[in-house]
Amino acid sequence: MKKVTDAFLDFALNTRFEDLPAEVVHEVKRVLIDGIGNALGGLSSDKGKFALSFARKTGGIPESTIIGIGGKCSAPVAAFTNSELLNGLDMDPIPHIPPIVIPSVLAVAEAQKASGKEFLLALAVAHDIAARLNRVLGSVMMNSLAKYGKTPDVFGNSNENMLGAAIGNAMLMKLDREHMAHALGIAAYFCPLPVCRDWESTIPKSMIKYAPVSWCAQGAVQAAMLASEGYTGNAYTLDSEYGFPVIYCREDVWDPEKVIEGLGEKWSILDTMYKPYPCCRFLHASLDVFYRLKEKYNFSATDIVAVRCNTGPFVAHPDQYAINNQIDAQFSGPYNIALAAFGYAPGPQWQDKKCLTDPQILEFMRKVQMIVAPEYSELKKTKPGSFYARVEIDLKDGTTIQDSTEFPRGSNHGDLRLSDEELMNRFRICAGIVIPESKIERALDIIMNLEKYDSLDPLMESITL
Repeated sequence: MKKVTDAFLDFALNTRFEDLPAEVVHEVKRVLIDGIGNALGGLSSDKGKFALSFARKTGGIPESTIIGIGGKCSAPVAAFTNSELLNGLDMDPIPHIPPIVIPSVLAVAEAQKASGKEFLLALAVAHDIAARLNRVLGSVMMNSLAKYGKTPDVFGNSNENMLGAAIGNAMLMKLDREHMAHALGIAAYFCPLPVCRDWESTIPKSMIKYAPVSWCAQGAVQAAMLASEGYTGNAYTLDSEYGFPVIYCREDVWDPEKVIEGLGEKWSILDTMYKPYPCCRFLHASLDVFYRLKEKYNFSATDIVAVRCNTGPFVAHPDQYAINNQIDAQFSGPYNIALAAFGYAPGPQWQDKKCLTDPQILEFMRKVQMIVAPEYSELKKTKPGSFYARVEIDLKDGTTIQDSTEFPRGSNHGDLRLSDEELMNRFRICAGIVIPESKIERALDIIMNLEKYDSLDPLMESITL
């Protein structure tokens, strides 16, 4: 069997923009609309604000743009900052590839004065490599949840995506095979510790979340930059006996054949699951059902006596009723159900300080229970991509209404896939907090036609003040 490293290098070095299927090019643009929109919305997040302060202090060579506010800094700093912005609202898709890959590849593409085609190609390849590693290494978490109802004591969540980003950056820098392999090896050693379980058990939730996505984005840039200078890494750490899969995963899930199966033919970006709500994906199915019941029965928040969300085991927030900061809010089922009950539109305002301290929201949260449903694990056995939820609502008139779903909106299942217009409308909501309407529409048009542009300058001008 071909080594994973060689397969990735062949894929990156031999794929041309003209080789990309039309549906893949289109999906890359959808991911970009989603990602840049989330970054613009992330300007309202505390994570984003701290990152902007960091960028001002570190600066560097003015070569890559900070999304939203404009101004240029070094590519590694831009990647770091834009990653924090993109991840600020926790509205980025599943798997969590865009917060690491988009800011990294975007910063390098601008610094290298790449064309729209070159950028889209690098983003497609980087995303696919990241997704393949994520699908195999990330199975540790889902396997443990299905088997034990809890996550492993040691596991990572999305850190490995920086290896894909490093390959995309190496492509844009036009590195040869040897230097590209070293970029991959350097990124693997840069990869942060798998600390997700430690983060889960901590309260208040820390801003660094389940993975330091900003460092992963920055590290992916620096890995390619170092490799271009001749700095070396363990080029074949993905294939060595004591290499990256063993160090990072610590579980017997590594399957090299599965990682490279269909490489260049089956594009993982087509499986992207988008988020309609700025909160953890594990909460979305319950929100979908709650909204469906609200639309059908037209009740108000004051009509509700109790809400029971029967869904999967969720350990990312030890105390669902403790809301001390925006990150707590992103991982609290009761909090997000309360926002839905009081009619707050999903977007940046869900994590506004007004909502976080609103007495009626905090009081309503106590009416909401999150219950582990046996159906969740049973359904996962036959439908791995499912997120079962059954919501029961007791109303003041003595009635109890309920409904359920197997898959949340945004899934690639049936008619649940978010349309282009839905993604664009969410972009407009997030972008509207910082840039004028004329620029918003121009940005959307540029992204949808990016392969026609000789540089990214028009795009960056349209997504900044």
